[in-house]
Formats: sequence, C-alpha cells, structure tokens
Amino acid sequence: MRVAVLPREVASRIITTALARAFAAINVTSLVLSIPMLVEFMTHRGLAAALPAPLLILAALIGAALLCVLRPQRMSLTIFLVVGTVGAVVYELILVSVYPDFLVEGLYILNRPAVALVLVGVTASTVRQGFAWSLVGFGLSTLVALAVAVIATVPFTPGYGALLNLIATTIAYTSLAAIQWSLRRRVPDFEEVENLSRRATLEDELRVRVAANVHDTLLNGLALVINAPDELDARMVARLRQDARTLASAEWPEEAGSDKVERGDSQLRNDILRMLSDLQWRGLTVRITGTDSSYVPLPPGSADVLVGVVRACLENVLKHSGTSVAEVDLSHSDTDLSIVVTDQGSGFDPRAIASDRIGLRASVIERMNGIGGSARVWSTPGQGTSVVLHLPLPREVAVDA
Repeated sequence: MRVAVLPREVASRIITTALARAFAAINVTSLVLSIPMLVEFMTHRGLAAALPAPLLILAALIGAALLCVLRPQRMSLTIFLVVGTVGAVVYELILVSVYPDFLVEGLYILNRPAVALVLVGVTASTVRQGFAWSLVGFGLSTLVALAVAVIATVPFTPGYGALLNLIATTIAYTSLAAIQWSLRRRVPDFEEVENLSRRATLEDELRVRVAANVHDTLLNGLALVINAPDELDARMVARLRQDARTLASAEWPEEAGSDKVERGDSQLRNDILRMLSDLQWRGLTVRITGTDSSYVPLPPGSADVLVGVVRACLENVLKHSGTSVAEVDLSHSDTDLSIVVTDQGSGFDPRAIASDRIGLRASVIERMNGIGGSARVWSTPGQGTSVVLHLPLPREVAVDA
C-alpha cells in the first residue's frame, strides 16, 4: 500500500507555522490576564477611577492580537504592530501619570502591552521569518520604553519581559531548526527518492526509444543511399535532411498519430523544458515531475496555450511569491490532462484581488477556458500557491499508448 507523505519543505513550514501560532495564542492569553492584574493593582491603591482608559487600550490590543490569530496575514500583523506600539506608549503614559511608582511597584503590569509585541510572528512559515518578527517586536518594545522615558521624563526602564520573550522564541526557533537539520540528515526525502526513481525509469524508456529511432533512421538512410540513383531527387534529399535533424535533436521524437492532433504530450514536455531553461537563468528553479510513459495527443492549438499558461504561472512565482523554487507536475489519463504548478512562497488571498486586476484571470483562467479547459487557484498568505490546469481530451483524440 502506498502512503502519501507531505513534501519535506511543506511539512517543515506547517510545523514552523504551528509554533508561530502557538506564540500568538500565548500572546492573547497574556494580554487577557493583564486585565485582572491591572484591576487588582489599581483598586488596592485607590486608583479605580483611572481604570477605564488603560482597560480600553488593553481591549484594543487583545482585539488586534485576535485578528492576527484568526486572519494570519501581513495586513493584520501590521495593524497589530501599529496599534500595539501606539497603544503601549499611551497605556504606560497614563499609568505613570496617575501613579509614578508604577515604574517600581508594577513594572510587570506596566510593560505587558510592550512585551506582547515580541510574540508577533503569527505569519512566520520559516524559522528565519519567526526569529525576524520576534526581533522586530523586541525593537518596537524597546522603542516604547524609550518614548515613555522621553515624554514623561522618567528613567528608561524597559524591564526584562521583552528580553525574556525574545530569548524564549529564539531558543524555540533554534531548537526547531536544529531538529529539522538533524532529520534531514537521518531521514531521506521520500519525494526526492520517488522523483529519482521515476527519472531513472523515464531515462531507461527514453534510451530505448532513442536507440530504436537511431537504428531505424540509420537503416533508412543507408538503404536510401545504396538503392538511390546517381542523382538524388528533392524528396530523397528532404528525407535525408529530416533523418539528420532527428539524429541531431536531443528531444523526444514524436510518434505517428492521428492527423486530427497537433502535438503530443512528449512535445508539450519538450516545449515546457525549453521554457524552464529560460526561467532558470532568471533565478527560478523548477522541478518537473509526473507520469509520461505514454503518448497522449493534444487537440489542435492547445499545446501552445498550455505552455503559455504554465509560463504565466511561473512568471507569477518569479515576480510575486518570494521563493525561487516551484514544481510542475504533468499527469494524464485516457480522457484528460492535468498540470499542477505549485510553490511554497508568500501566497495571497484570492478573495482580496480587485475585480479590475486581470493578470491572473486573462493569462491563466480565460486562456484555459478558451481551449475547453479550466484553471483553479488555491492560495493562502504564507502558505504558497497551487494552480491546477485541467484539459479534457475528446474521445476521438485520446489515444492509448
């Protein structure tokens, strides 16, 4: 029985994202617990009348933190950082003005909103991103303490909470990175092993086909030369030139098929490979996988469209995803052809694309609809993008190998 296993990088991103979301949940819990602590501290000192303003600020920070948890996007993260930084400054200024000894007796309550800024990397999908967001939060937390010291003319007292949170997140992300590195050394990448096995099988098939094609071509050429008259006519010259081009080509030869089709699956793969070589020079590494042991003719005009659509998808990866690796998977049955283009980049929210933005719709979806196919896009911010292209093969076109 074959068991589906997530690609190693995808699994790594999922685990890192789960850790970042756990920190975000801890952040929300910490802010919620700040409310009873503040109420108790102020009430025991007869300062209950000054509670509404700081409580409203804490409520706003909790709302922004919950927004990050429920909608882990860069926009919500930016809102939390802005609201958190400004809110923390105002929160501390109010409490220090009401009770100056807060800096001595209640520093752990005073710095709680600023400390919350450190546990901010809810959109992180890699260890590097998680550590970077924590470092940004720590810098903003220090900036809050500095702003309060300058505005209220009080001593600069950032406290140890933000530093301890930074140390905790650093240890967590570093430990996760060490575990992932250790597993990469001990556990094989099953996807890579499968791809290598598939590539070896395809190379064997290609070797047999090329050997047969060379054998037949040479025999035809020798027979033509031996039996030809002293002067070769135009047809014989054209045949010899065609054989010479076949021998010189590194591409897979096309098999004889119906005159109702334009190009087949092997030619489509060759066209895509040529296109990928151009993208590789521009910095995009593309892994092409899929089953291609049979010859699948395509309807007229569809091959060029498919290559153009795949190029458009990969151009989007190169320009917008923030990653330099993508994967193209080709598969087919007797009735349809599917191409899946995936990346593990920054992703996006398809629902947030404005209706007047026609790039993806015109270059991918409408072009596939124009040849009787379809295109579906799945993407989530921070989780990469997948585009599935589907082209039905009419019964009079689909041919068994």
